[in-house]
Amino acid sequence: MHDILKKPFRLYNTIQHYKWGSTLPDAFIPQLLGIDGEKNTNYAELWIGSHPNAPSKIKIEDDLVSLNDLIHRFPDLILGKYVADRFNNKLPFLFKVLSAAEALSIQAHPSKGQAELLHKTDPQHYPDTNHKPEIAIALDSLTALAGFATYYQCHKTVLRYPEITGFLGRDALSDLFPLRKLSRKQQSEKLRQMYQTFIHLTQTKPGLYQRSVNALAKRLRSQQIRRSSRENLFLDTLKKYGSSDVGLFSLFLLRMIRLKAGEAIAITPGIPHAYVQGNIIECMANSDNVVRAGLTKKFQDTRTLMTILDYTPNPVQIIKPIQSENEYNYPVFTSEFKISRLELASGSQILNTTNQLEIFLIINGFGILSWDYNENKEKISKGQSYIVPGILDNYTITSRSPMTIFRVQIP
Repeated sequence: MHDILKKPFRLYNTIQHYKWGSTLPDAFIPQLLGIDGEKNTNYAELWIGSHPNAPSKIKIEDDLVSLNDLIHRFPDLILGKYVADRFNNKLPFLFKVLSAAEALSIQAHPSKGQAELLHKTDPQHYPDTNHKPEIAIALDSLTALAGFATYYQCHKTVLRYPEITGFLGRDALSDLFPLRKLSRKQQSEKLRQMYQTFIHLTQTKPGLYQRSVNALAKRLRSQQIRRSSRENLFLDTLKKYGSSDVGLFSLFLLRMIRLKAGEAIAITPGIPHAYVQGNIIECMANSDNVVRAGLTKKFQDTRTLMTILDYTPNPVQIIKPIQSENEYNYPVFTSEFKISRLELASGSQILNTTNQLEIFLIINGFGILSWDYNENKEKISKGQSYIVPGILDNYTITSRSPMTIFRVQIP
């Protein structure tokens, strides 16, 4: 078995058909994979990894084997001994392609300690004990809501929309926005107070909330001036989820970020966020722990949400990778993964694994994958993904056309 495993393996991955995913003819994932796709089917995510909900498979001697099972049987050979020891014989990350045609739910992820406690008290909704730091890298573009806007931007927003002002109430507003300068710490505290007041009112005065939401929608639809993208998002999500959804007014309190191709954002524990539209590479710790805060019909846990949110203003910044020859490295911010983008114009590139597992995905182009000092070779092309076991210390990619490859390693 040692010799059989000493090679890169092509991965056979699962497509997730969530309702917010893109559809034909614009569906990105079928185009990437070179498949026809089906009409009226949403192509939302491609999962690459060993998550138990949708583990990738590899072919060994004509049999498809779950990557989970393979790692369980041969952790030192597949992960590499150092990684196997560090992460309890488990692959520590999940790699995805995500294609959003409409907004995902507003959500936040717990820290490691919070995840352990949530799993203990509510394993149905928090299925594992891991945290979920993640990075989103735009393949073409990405519009996202990520983190709270600044205190002063929120004040300006509240004043701009009298329906939100009326919902919060005059007394609350005078307390939240006093006529004095506040320190950065005080601004964060006021943002926390404002959001918690807002959530509390949606629970205790649902009728008032729905009337306020409907009043804003009516005014926006009737106004003569052009609506902003945020206002259009509000109207679109109202139509989909109804006026009781807690996320509708939250849309106006979060920062809207637009990424160009190659740019990224990092989402750390407690950051409220929602990917709105675009095609991205996403990598995260191998977890499915999500605390939802609106724009969804799924389970929402507002009590937990209040305890884990990070109220720091503008906490999410646009990341641009650091170039080193033909590899563009995104900053490492977690112990579970690091990710880079290879741009291969022509010729051969030897890639060293340091005897730790890595996974790569080809976004564009085609070429030759070789190993064992070029003794073994196979053709590779757009849409294919491969796992390189830790037992293999290097491999070579020879491009036959310009190639773009995303490579995930463990730091």
